[in-house]
Amino acid sequence: MKTLTLNKQGYIIKGIADLTCWGGGNGCIKMKSFRVKSLKEIKNNLNDNGFGVQSINGAICDIYDDFGKIIQYRRTITIGKVSDNTINCVFDNS
Repeated sequence: MKTLTLNKQGYIIKGIADLTCWGGGNGCIKMKSFRVKSLKEIKNNLNDNGFGVQSINGAICDIYDDFGKIIQYRRTITIGKVSDNTINCVFDNS
C-alpha cells in the first residue's frame, strides 16, 4: 500500500465582496481569489477585483485548504457588513 502525504500551504479564498460605489449605492462583485497563510489575514485581503470602489464593506468568502496543486473546500464565512443584495448575488451565481 502506498501513502500520500500532503502539506497544507495555507488557504485559498474566493467569494463575493459587498461594496459601496463611488457616488453612493450598494453593489457586489466577484473578488479576485487570493492566498493567505492564516485565516486572520482574510479581512485585510478583501478586494474589488480591480474595479475601483469607494469602500469594501464585507464579503462572503469560500475558504479552501491549499495543498499546492490540490485544494479542498473547507467552509463559507461572512466577514463585515453584507447586504441582502450581496447574499442574493451569491445564491444567484451558485
